[in-house]
Amino acid sequence: MKPYQVHMFSDNKKTPEALPPEPVFIYENKRYLNFVPFDCFHLKNNDALRNTALRSIENNGIAAKGGRIEVLEDLQQAMTTTKKFESYIFFPDDFSVMFSAFSLFGAKTTIFIDYETSPALSAVLQHRNIEYYDHKDLDQLGALLGARSDKVLVIDGIYEWLGKIGPVSDLLKLAQTHECLVVANEMNSFGLLGREGRGFIDFFNCYDAVNLEIGSFGNYLGGFGCYIGANKFLINNIKENTVQYRKALPEYMLAVNREALNFLHASKKNIFQKLWQNSRYVVTRLRQLDFSTAGDTPIVVVIFSNDEEAEEFTKRLLANRIIVDQNKERVRLCISIEHTKEDLDQCLSYFESIGEDLGTIKSR
Repeated sequence: MKPYQVHMFSDNKKTPEALPPEPVFIYENKRYLNFVPFDCFHLKNNDALRNTALRSIENNGIAAKGGRIEVLEDLQQAMTTTKKFESYIFFPDDFSVMFSAFSLFGAKTTIFIDYETSPALSAVLQHRNIEYYDHKDLDQLGALLGARSDKVLVIDGIYEWLGKIGPVSDLLKLAQTHECLVVANEMNSFGLLGREGRGFIDFFNCYDAVNLEIGSFGNYLGGFGCYIGANKFLINNIKENTVQYRKALPEYMLAVNREALNFLHASKKNIFQKLWQNSRYVVTRLRQLDFSTAGDTPIVVVIFSNDEEAEEFTKRLLANRIIVDQNKERVRLCISIEHTKEDLDQCLSYFESIGEDLGTIKSR
């Protein structure tokens, strides 16, 4: 156990900001279940990724540029093989990758984003010409698209505060009908959906219908930074638009990302099956207890009546050493392959008892 802040749990009004990344950890001789990280496969502490980083740093240092070009080209080739786009460019964080991707589009372009899209994407685009749409009302979206000439449709793989896979096929049909460019938001789906975690583009086999994609190595793969994938013409335009402020990832980060792709290709199906079986078990039990959930993915979101109820529920879970994330009226649990059946049952038992105590669900 690393020496984390002594007063990490002193404020019982909210989830602590500084947490160990482990899905299960010991603090002051007490065992905690952590459902906050998106690291469903527990790769943040993976030995192979850690050793890859150490070897790279020992051989070339943290900021060395000696072998970076070779590692970069290797990662780009591996991404092309994995994701099938022609060219890739890498960024250190989600804000820079989103800002760079949408630098392609001028002030007159209307960017259509889902109400349930990533909060980070909404923040980046807040000063652009954006139009929000509801993925549950495709007729309205069709009318909105038909009223614009220069337009881009952003499609999300998994809504991070619903835990739900987007209606990708229907959205792509609308995009084709109204002749608009498509940006695939794989930030919450690359490493989780599709064959060997290749993402929702692979899951729906819609490579030909997508013009550009953005994704993350950090959520599920234990890597660093984010990427943009597109044809060479678009990638070259992005490079020109961002040359003055774009920061390159150090060699060891690129090497770790490359090794993370090896994990995708080498992983046996039972690892993914275990994760999805665990998530279906949790979602099914929560619904049996009369909790409201929207999705069926390992990103499990419980929707409460109001913000105050969700906040109180989160506090009481924390008092029982169950750590979850909360946003307004929603409480999120990210299931990990490190969570055992007993861990999940323990968590569910607290959901039941706290729900009955607060009147969220009926006593049984």
